[in-house]
Amino acid sequence: MKTNKFKFLFLALVPIVLFSCTSTSTSKLISIEDYTFARSGENGQVVAVEDPAVFKRGEDVHFVLLNVGPFKKDDAGLNWFDFDMEVTGPDGKVLLSQNGMLGDAGHVALENDHAKSPYGSCTNTANLEPGEYKFKLVIYDKIGSGKASQTATFKLE
Repeated sequence: MKTNKFKFLFLALVPIVLFSCTSTSTSKLISIEDYTFARSGENGQVVAVEDPAVFKRGEDVHFVLLNVGPFKKDDAGLNWFDFDMEVTGPDGKVLLSQNGMLGDAGHVALENDHAKSPYGSCTNTANLEPGEYKFKLVIYDKIGSGKASQTATFKLE
C-alpha cells in the first residue's frame, strides 16, 4: 500500500515540476554552477535580480553565468573562451542572435581555469511587447572541446 501511495505522489508531482521549470542547461566537459539575471545599477554595475526575473521595457537585461569551467590552457598558460547569445520573444521568434561575443577579449588567464561571472546583455526597447522572453548563452572553450549552454526565461512588463 505504501508503494502505491509513493507511486501516485511521484506521478502527481512530476508534471508539476516539469511545467514549472524556467531554465535548461547542457554541458560537455565544462559546467555552469548557477546563473542569475541582473540589471544595470546606478553606477553601471551589474546588480542581481531576484527570481522571478522581471524587467521593464527599455531596461537592459543581463544574463550572468556563475563559476563556469574548467577551461583548458594554451602553451602560454592562458585560457580562451567565448560565447554565443540568443534572445527569443514571446512569439518564439529570435530577436537577437550574436556569435563569438568576446573574440580576443576571451583570451585571458582565469583563476583556477574558471570564469567567475561571464554575462551576455540585451538592450531592449520600449517597443517590445510585454511577455515571457528566453535568453540563451552557449559558452565554449576555444582551446579544448568543452561547451555548455544555459537557457532561462525572464518577463518583460
